[in-house]
Amino acid sequence: MNTEFLIDNNCFVCGSENPHGLKLNIIESPDGVKSKIKFPLWTQGYNRIVHGGIVSTVLDEVAVWAGVKKIKSSCVTTELNVRLKKPVKVDEEYVAKGWVKNTKNKLIEAESEIKDRNNNVMASAYVKLLKVT
Repeated sequence: MNTEFLIDNNCFVCGSENPHGLKLNIIESPDGVKSKIKFPLWTQGYNRIVHGGIVSTVLDEVAVWAGVKKIKSSCVTTELNVRLKKPVKVDEEYVAKGWVKNTKNKLIEAESEIKDRNNNVMASAYVKLLKVT
């Protein structure tokens, strides 16, 4: 699938040219998308724990990319419900995954999660997306 029309190298999460961004390399997986991530120190909220807003942003991003891959078009988030289950720490490696649960007309329901190296779910999200093109 050609998604180059969707690439914006200045995206805060996946943009390779944003000097202040996370620079996630999001790749297709058999059931959606995934990305390895190691949160830098500047994402800390308190005591080496990644700020919940940053965790939510990553969950949102991989859900959107799962939607894009599934419907082969751009989409935007209309609702984001996040569950922060365990502290996500800076400078530790995690895997973020996103997948589509359902599509109906322009509405896409997706889910995402961040797991640690022991496969523990650290955070998860239910995301409603809207097809925009």
